[in-house]
Amino acid sequence: MAALCVAMSVGCGRSQSRPLPETAGSATKAAVEAATSAFHQALRTDDVATFMSYVADDVILMAPGEAPVRGKKAVRAWYTGLLSQYHTSSLTLTDREVFVGSGWAVELGAYEWGLAPTKGGTPSVDRGSYMQV
Repeated sequence: MAALCVAMSVGCGRSQSRPLPETAGSATKAAVEAATSAFHQALRTDDVATFMSYVADDVILMAPGEAPVRGKKAVRAWYTGLLSQYHTSSLTLTDREVFVGSGWAVELGAYEWGLAPTKGGTPSVDRGSYMQV
């Protein structure tokens, strides 16, 4: 079974600035939180179009035990392939940390992703860590 990406570039941009502290109350951080919330909801509802709207052209998806998936077109194929075999029954994210800098953001955390086979059968739960840039 494929797992939620360990590392995924959702939007790229290089910057030499330091991240804002976790306690920073900025409009930028609120915008990042809103975007990640919508991205996570797309995963929860198997919404390919919304999921892909947050994926950068130069994305690298790194699922455990699989070769890196490079590029938006390849990620779309990987994700639709996953959804042809499984549908999301639950997605819980914990231990989230979000760091925001000038032109970039990073989210780290842990996940529990419930996946039910599309052809029936016993659902499974994948657990792991993730990072989104």
